[in-house]
Amino acid sequence: MSIYGRRKGLMDFEEYQRTPNARDGEPSELRTSTPAAERDEDWTPVRRSRPADYLLPMGERWLRGLPRDVLPASLVLNYPRIANLIAMQWDDRRACALYFEELLTDRRGGRRGFPQNVERDLARLRNYWYSRGAPSVD
Repeated sequence: MSIYGRRKGLMDFEEYQRTPNARDGEPSELRTSTPAAERDEDWTPVRRSRPADYLLPMGERWLRGLPRDVLPASLVLNYPRIANLIAMQWDDRRACALYFEELLTDRRGGRRGFPQNVERDLARLRNYWYSRGAPSVD
């Protein structure tokens, strides 16, 4: 789970509504369509806030624990949110390995990717992380 309260790939349960089935007493089914009256409402007050675009205290503590030659300065300056997520998962062997793979691998094709200096920071962090004895993920 991310520090922003949303798990990647999961839909919110609130997005679903139960509706009676039109057939003879069959159980209700889930649907995702929204009635026209609800689409016109102002949902601004209930929207999730934007992720913190600055280094959180947890990220600062994590940075203080890294060797000088591994400090990801470009990553922190350009993508502090990603640095926070790495910091949060740093001691979780499976989650951190998967997150590094997600960050450094283009699975969708044609993505622009990170600037070179940020990509170097991520690769250096990943190499350091693995050198600490983190096992490979099955």
